Amino acid sequence: MSYPIGIVTINHLRPRVLHLWLASIKRLRKDMGVYIPAIVVSGEEDKALCADYEVTHMTQPNKPVSLKWNEGFQYMRMPFMAVEYVMILGSDDIISTELYRNILEETGKGTDLIGVNALWFYAGDGAYRGKTVRLNGQRLLAPAKTISAKVLDNINWVICPTEKNWGMDAIMDQAIKPYWQTRVFVDGVVVDVKTKTNLNSWNIWGHRLPTVDSNLFYNILSVEEKKILDSL
Repeated sequence: MSYPIGIVTINHLRPRVLHLWLASIKRLRKDMGVYIPAIVVSGEEDKALCADYEVTHMTQPNKPVSLKWNEGFQYMRMPFMAVEYVMILGSDDIISTELYRNILEETGKGTDLIGVNALWFYAGDGAYRGKTVRLNGQRLLAPAKTISAKVLDNINWVICPTEKNWGMDAIMDQAIKPYWQTRVFVDGVVVDVKTKTNLNSWNIWGHRLPTVDSNLFYNILSVEEKKILDSL
């Protein structure tokens, strides 16, 4: 059996945000009516929560961070998974079911690289809690970037060939750049939920980008996700 898309994320000491992410995978599976394989690569402390949501967990030290991504991709490469594409999400990135559907449609066309050029940032706690801003870009952004197996085969599914703790998106882009030929941007919502434990705090983006209606985010969430979001 093969799956059209496998989803990989990594996490480090952010259990509440990861809880929200796991609930979003549950929503995607329910809305799509199919099992969507997903893996979290993080510390042992996340194992039980992942099991509750039937999401694979792999324990890996946090440094170097790049190896955590490699482990997730190698898992998706296994013959019993045989995924046709891998989607990259941060453990604080929440996508709409519409976005997943649009990406899935493009996988059926054999597109090498699929993703978005717009991203929402949501303040999950602190003084700006509930505020949402939007980044419009010209390039394929990191969250929800979806790469075909035929591209990954060229790099033996080693998405981060150097051991680093930062700059993962640039490293991944350089690794696959020689091998993809077709790329497409699709519509749909992807939200980076910022909290005090984020590597990149709300202050980096919150005052530089235009504010948008937070209902654009709330409306994609399940009841369970909204309850978790309220508890952050």
